[in-house]
Amino acid sequence: MYDTEQDSGDAGLTEWLAARTQTDPEQIAAELRVGERRRAVVVDELVAAGLAGPELLEQVIRLTGLDAAGARALVAARSSGIAGSGEATVSKRDERLAQNEVMFRRVNERIVADLRGRRDGTSKALEIVCECSDRDCLRVLRIEVAEYEWLRLNPRRFAVLPGHEAPAVEDVVERHDRFVVVEKHAETHGQVDAADPRS
Repeated sequence: MYDTEQDSGDAGLTEWLAARTQTDPEQIAAELRVGERRRAVVVDELVAAGLAGPELLEQVIRLTGLDAAGARALVAARSSGIAGSGEATVSKRDERLAQNEVMFRRVNERIVADLRGRRDGTSKALEIVCECSDRDCLRVLRIEVAEYEWLRLNPRRFAVLPGHEAPAVEDVVERHDRFVVVEKHAETHGQVDAADPRS
């Protein structure tokens, strides 16, 4: 078992995991960074949803898998950036998260346009980039052409991988095995409507 007391930082953990799993240390380091970002998003979402104190700590432990000390440290680190922020900061955050999703939608529209130009018309499925609010997410999901075209009828809706939803800024409107359809909250409707490449 890995002894966290003897670890001298992330490098020690990366080396230990690489040796135990026989995986490239660079890949381990990249996955750890993604995990750190996801845990930060969890805390931000819980705070935005109004959780605080013991209830917040309990949910952070449950959702991130951190122990109590790690969860407290994460909440403290994230709270220092959130503390004192008013509605204007939350609004800017919502805009930034929506902009990330808009960026991925543009990428997917280019992918689909390119495929249309080269396609023989027989393919019924697409591989597109997850349209979640995490700017660093480059995961791919499979969606049927008809599902994708139906999704694009509403500029406020985005296709994300299960678990990539951001409930503080969007609602889940459909769940499928391969993806989830989310719709942005009213605060960002104007932003995503204006950025719709099909309008």
